[in-house]
Amino acid sequence: MQPIEFFLELAKQIPSTIWAAAVASVLTLTGVALSNRSNTKRLLHQLSHDSQEKHKERNATMRRDVYLRAAEEMAGIGHYLGGLPLMDPIRENLSKGLVEPLRVFAKVQLVSEPGTTELVGELTTRYSEIFLTLLGQAQPVHDLKIEIDIANDSYLKSQAEVDRTLAEMRQLNESGESDPSRYEALRLSFEHVQSLAIEFAQERQALYEQHGAALKAFTTQLMQEMRSIGPLQVRVISSIRRELRLETDISEYESRLQQNWERLDEKLAKLLDQMGHDR
Repeated sequence: MQPIEFFLELAKQIPSTIWAAAVASVLTLTGVALSNRSNTKRLLHQLSHDSQEKHKERNATMRRDVYLRAAEEMAGIGHYLGGLPLMDPIRENLSKGLVEPLRVFAKVQLVSEPGTTELVGELTTRYSEIFLTLLGQAQPVHDLKIEIDIANDSYLKSQAEVDRTLAEMRQLNESGESDPSRYEALRLSFEHVQSLAIEFAQERQALYEQHGAALKAFTTQLMQEMRSIGPLQVRVISSIRRELRLETDISEYESRLQQNWERLDEKLAKLLDQMGHDR
């Protein structure tokens, strides 16, 4: 008998219940294998999805923190630039107010989308240009402040001499002693130091007027520069809001910005006019 015929004959002798159990076992194992394969595939897909979502969430959190910090620095730069004339160039680093904003803007460029990166890069360049322009405009204010301090110091010293001489003349008169030569010397000294005090006072007043004019010129330049950068700031803010998935209407922002500048222009014109009358 051939081996195949022998095997078939042997299989016929196995009870059908055993065959049914064997077939059921095979089907069960196949089902389990397919289920495990499907579950594994679904688990891998879920893990990949979760990883992507966590990555997006980390990026969103990082961007939100950096963007909020950038918004704060943008709001503060105008205040810093406006205070340049009041700073002491001898004792202070006039560029210190730009260090932190530029550092934050560099972080924005690192984590932002290409469009925002380009806008922030342009904004950084414009702030640097404005700083250099206003630094030159503030220089006359600083120079005049130094001259005012010198003139004021000379005036105070002369005035102290005037007071001292008058006190000595009063003391001589009240003593009842007759000393014409000393009194004449004190009188001549009084007239000399008084003339110096008047001269220094007039010089100081003239310097104050020049200082006011220089400060007025700086303020005008500051407003022009800040107004010129306004549309770019709006574009940067709008781009950042879009990345944060916040509702953004750039035309509304631009309209509001224009209205604010018109109000500021009106107030500034009145202030500058008042400064002119005060001189």
